[in-house]
Amino acid sequence: MKQNKIWFTLIEILLAITIFSIVIIAWFQALSRVNIWKVKLYTETDIEKQAFYFSEKMFEMIKWAWTVDYEEYFNRKVVWDTSYASWHFDKPTWFGNFWSGWNLASNYWDLFYYCLSWIWISMWTGWCYNNNFNTYWTDLIWKLQRYWEYYYQFIDYNSNQDDDASQCWAWFSIWDEDCDWNIMRDDDDEYLWVWPEVFTGWTNVKELYFISWDWKKRTFFRWNVKVDPDAPASFSGCTISSTDWTAIWSGCLWNIQFLKLDWKDWGFSHDKSGTWLYDWVIDTWLYDENIYWTWLIAWTWTIQEQDSKWVDIFPNYINVKDVSFFIYPNKDYNYNWWDQWWQSNISPYVRLNLTLTPAWKKKWWIKWKIPEIKFSTSIALNSF
Repeated sequence: MKQNKIWFTLIEILLAITIFSIVIIAWFQALSRVNIWKVKLYTETDIEKQAFYFSEKMFEMIKWAWTVDYEEYFNRKVVWDTSYASWHFDKPTWFGNFWSGWNLASNYWDLFYYCLSWIWISMWTGWCYNNNFNTYWTDLIWKLQRYWEYYYQFIDYNSNQDDDASQCWAWFSIWDEDCDWNIMRDDDDEYLWVWPEVFTGWTNVKELYFISWDWKKRTFFRWNVKVDPDAPASFSGCTISSTDWTAIWSGCLWNIQFLKLDWKDWGFSHDKSGTWLYDWVIDTWLYDENIYWTWLIAWTWTIQEQDSKWVDIFPNYINVKDVSFFIYPNKDYNYNWWDQWWQSNISPYVRLNLTLTPAWKKKWWIKWKIPEIKFSTSIALNSF
């Protein structure tokens, strides 16, 4: 009888230990799940917070007293680059700068070219850069454009389609109404107030070009891709298809970059002691000294040289997975006010679409579905 009582006691102890163990294990499991949930919540919240902060930083950079730099979009349009390197334009534009010794063609001098009507043309049609309606009598498409060349597309310097050579007694005075060896500021100059678009309307413009209200600062934005240094060895590749420009995302790090330029009135020679110095015409653009700590004229021979001046906006633990930029209108309404189409006569604004996700620096710690954060916003641009 005593032996049976001992066995019952041992069984009770074992049951108690088993129940206690089950309770403790369940408690630790619950605590572990709570901790995992807390880590997951903290990680996602931290990613969202950082994504929101840097997105707001970019939005603020765009919002601050900027308007559309139509001159640079015109430059890009005429250069006619449809290829992309690292998901941005492959061909640099020199941002409106080049020396007279760096002429793109023998007939493209160091000054501006002007638009004009011909005496044997009955009606003004077409753009003057891609036909013979200009002072160089040649096609200037694919040629780099000086700053303000877009502005000159809105002026016809021979509106009466008159050949003035006979009255000025010299071949070089063709379309020189007052015979002062200059086709500008003549009686036959006509401001058209309607002319070319700088990009196809309602489409992704790929890159953003802005200029400040006082025309002395410029800021550009582009989407860039490179190899993610934190990607595992099995995902070391970052390739882009040469046929449809789709990317293998596994080893890529995507970002939005900016470039800042500063105006100097240094003439066509881009030299402090050069000719045409301080003529109140924008001739020279430098990389912003406050960003790059140097005074360098903003031109480049290769895309690699240009790349060194672009600065990442987002940190290396955020992947800017998808980007689209839309700008309206596609003509400068300050010069295009005679255009009867209402969509051309609206204040400029930009629409941004971004998709952000953790890069490999953060993904190493995430064992669940990778979160994606989408931003879509419209920003009104100021001209003052």
